[in-house]
Amino acid sequence: MKPNLPLRLAARARRFRHLKATGKPGRPEALSIEITRRCIARCVMCNIWQTPADLTELTADEWLAVLGSPVLSELKELDITGGEPFLRDDLAQLLLGVGALKAGRLPHLRSIAITTNGFLTQKVLDVVNAIIGDLELAGISLVFACGMDAVGDVHDNIRGVPGGWARLHATIEGLKKVRKRHPSLVIGIKTTVTRYNIDELEQVCQYADEQGLFTIISPYILTSNRYANIDQEGLLALSSADREKLKRFYDSPRFRWSYYRTELLRFLETGRMEKPCSAGFNYFFIRSTGELFCCPIINAPLGNVTEAPLAELIRSPEAARFRRGVCESSECATCTEPGLERYALPFEGSHYLRLYFSMSHEDFSTLHDHLGLDKYFS
Repeated sequence: MKPNLPLRLAARARRFRHLKATGKPGRPEALSIEITRRCIARCVMCNIWQTPADLTELTADEWLAVLGSPVLSELKELDITGGEPFLRDDLAQLLLGVGALKAGRLPHLRSIAITTNGFLTQKVLDVVNAIIGDLELAGISLVFACGMDAVGDVHDNIRGVPGGWARLHATIEGLKKVRKRHPSLVIGIKTTVTRYNIDELEQVCQYADEQGLFTIISPYILTSNRYANIDQEGLLALSSADREKLKRFYDSPRFRWSYYRTELLRFLETGRMEKPCSAGFNYFFIRSTGELFCCPIINAPLGNVTEAPLAELIRSPEAARFRRGVCESSECATCTEPGLERYALPFEGSHYLRLYFSMSHEDFSTLHDHLGLDKYFS
């Protein structure tokens, strides 16, 4: 943990209040890029797969041109998502290109996270084996978040792909073999909680423990933007009994060092999420078409990165309006998106400072290390 952390957090809290009041941005430290909306899964909680097949996608060279923008010189985390990223034939080219940018344009980049359904086992392993060595030499960790909603047939039913569980398991087994040779490879699972898998979560955790995987387990999100699934509310909704089960699940010792757990338990009690958010300040989302958003959940595009410089869009009047109203929209009140607190806690300052003074030094250090936040104080 960095020295003088309370003073640094207090200074950041003052800076954040100023930036929010004025609508000015910080320097982007985290970026999510949706490189395709094509998908081979037919998940009940997501309608991305219904996107027209002829939708334009940025090429690898266009993505690398965006990622080489000077405004991203402080970028620390890059998240690559879809659709299914491994449907791109140029994914290895893109990843190697990002690694090459590390020395000059992206000196602070520490990790690339890829979200995948894991169904294309051989494609996944071929790409990883082709790029993992170069990324390690560049000082970039490769992180896999494999979508897994249950163990066995329930997973197949939720994902709409017969045999999908067996293919995902084979992918994880293959990645574990790569991890033995390349310890920088981090493997985990990402579970979306719906009425269909509320009774499967303990088994998911047991599987993760046996395989040595991290877990991201969060309730479904309804959004017209990222998942285009507003019409699915009736199919996905948790009953009051389901919500009680989820409370008991998150209240277990397993999640002691999860900041997200604390906020989610409060949400399950009150129906309102109150976690900090720095979307539009140090985090942005880019769709496969090049449309830029402060937040992947809220459908408020800032423009297209193929038509205007990224820095110009980040500083636009539309982006300033979003920043001034962050955490105040109806979507914010029900946003259970996991992981974004990694970017928000060190940037926004005040929430993390309150945590610092409410915990013992030992416990706070453990939480800090668990969240991997040191890189945001370099």
